[in-house]
Amino acid sequence: MCGIFGYTGSEHAAPLLVGGLKLLEYRGYDSAGIAVMNGSRQISLTRRAGGTDSVARLAAAIDEMNLTGTTGIAHTRWATHGEVAERNSHPHASHSGTVAVVHNGIVENYLSLKAELKQAGFQFQSETDSEVIAHLIAREIDNGCDLTKAVCRAMKLVEGAAAIVATSVSEPDKLVAARLGNAGGIVIGAANDSYMVASDIVALLPHTNRVCYLESGQVASITPSEFKLTTLDGQPIAIEFITSSRNADMAAKGRYPHFMAKEMAEQPDSVTGAIRQRVDLASGKIALPEFTLTKQDVESIDRAVFIGMGTSLHAAMIGASALESLARIPAHAENASEFRYRNPVLESRTLVVSVTQSGETADTLAAMELARDSGSRLVTAVEAEGTQATRLAEVTLPVRCGQEIGVAATKTMTATMVTLTLMAAKIASLRGHLSTGDEAHLAKALAGLPALVGTAIERDQPIRKLADDLAAYKHLLYLGRGAQFPIALEGALKMKEIAYIHAEGYAAGEMKHGVNALISKDMPTIALAPHDAMFEKMISNVNEVKSRGGRVIAVTTDGDDVMASLTDDILYVPKTHPLFQPVLNLIPMQLLAYYTSIALGLDPDKPRNLAKTVTVE
Repeated sequence: MCGIFGYTGSEHAAPLLVGGLKLLEYRGYDSAGIAVMNGSRQISLTRRAGGTDSVARLAAAIDEMNLTGTTGIAHTRWATHGEVAERNSHPHASHSGTVAVVHNGIVENYLSLKAELKQAGFQFQSETDSEVIAHLIAREIDNGCDLTKAVCRAMKLVEGAAAIVATSVSEPDKLVAARLGNAGGIVIGAANDSYMVASDIVALLPHTNRVCYLESGQVASITPSEFKLTTLDGQPIAIEFITSSRNADMAAKGRYPHFMAKEMAEQPDSVTGAIRQRVDLASGKIALPEFTLTKQDVESIDRAVFIGMGTSLHAAMIGASALESLARIPAHAENASEFRYRNPVLESRTLVVSVTQSGETADTLAAMELARDSGSRLVTAVEAEGTQATRLAEVTLPVRCGQEIGVAATKTMTATMVTLTLMAAKIASLRGHLSTGDEAHLAKALAGLPALVGTAIERDQPIRKLADDLAAYKHLLYLGRGAQFPIALEGALKMKEIAYIHAEGYAAGEMKHGVNALISKDMPTIALAPHDAMFEKMISNVNEVKSRGGRVIAVTTDGDDVMASLTDDILYVPKTHPLFQPVLNLIPMQLLAYYTSIALGLDPDKPRNLAKTVTVE
């Protein structure tokens, strides 16, 4: 759950390493460090710990140093083993100081490896599992191996998912990267006189868009003039570079104070991206060319399981609801981490749809592997190109919203919801459950959706005022029914993530089964109540809250005056097709969390203890 950047070339490495870390700050971290190979064939290690200003403090320290080396590695760490302290920060060096390593993932057998190394005389400076890898590599080099072979031998001893980059004084201009399982991506970038390695392509884009992604079990050896790719057994692998369509401008805030504000404002464009060339607005047909399963394939499916984590799980719930409604296939959504451990029933007639913004979420990838090995049809909806999820899936549906930097997901969710609904419509059409008229109605609604999203975003003035009030509360309740329930969950999650306010998303029909005991003047309720088939039921739920002295903030659709007469505060969103109403209702949930965070003086881009890409369980 951390950022990796490495460089070997002709330029001074230190400023490039720090620049790479700055572009990876969105992943979340509590410490940062670099290791540079200096002219005396020694490794200079500089680390800072203590929070999300660690990169800035690291940069300031390096500015005062004379680090002239042209090879180095860098890392931002999110603590999993050991407290937040410099001794636990990456990079980690071997006891002799001859090897330095950065590592994402978890070494599951580190205790036994550490005991073995201690018995052999190796001294440990940290409490981490990662330091074990540095010592293992150093031991192999001491036994006569070159750096590449030492990394291969060391990684064969490691149990669990891991992504590493190592450097050694024995080969001062070489970096060796390796990947085991699903502990985050490793991507190599090629420039004219240098190579770079990173955990995310965004860190490479200022330098190059020519990249190669590592698969699990692969090892990359790079010098300024050479790149070799092998298996852990040393077997050569043909190198396949791709030219990325992304650009460095995607990582800039522009005129916005925060990435989250920028990315919320980009949602009309992200929705447009999700429907572009997938919907023929003239003929009213839904094409979705990336969905390559045939009519025969989808007719053989008798149930569907959507899997995801966090915001992706909430988007998956919307997708499952749409698929069941349109295509008449039994469908449900599950937390990927629970799904993989409950011995689920999976076979060839099961459609598994994974939702993962980064394409590298560890639990989701493991669940995908389970589905693939069980013979299920496997589709993934993902933003990040070339990631592990796209290589596991039979069908990849890019959500096409562009790079998202803010830790709290916004535009990725709206684009994913639209993409999954398009998939549901496509499957419904192939199975003969979507009439020409209904398909045209959906297409027409999609044509107008980006503009409606923009309208919803522009209505932020009452939300700003409301956020100032909510900042004084410690507890919030979010209620929704049907397709609004996932939006209630997402609204509560956003408030927890960036405003640090305890918030619960609840199915409104469950109120009488426990949550009514919590309602009081000290716990405002946000009720998602568009004028749809569940509107009358939501009126009853609102009355339940009001009768118990609770404050109610309702989110409803334009033209309704009933909720305004019943509630304390009202937020209006445009009305659209019922399948896309959740997209519009999501907007005030995002804005409310954002402005509450601002009212509390917090940084919404860097929520504490969280990261953008979750590469450990």
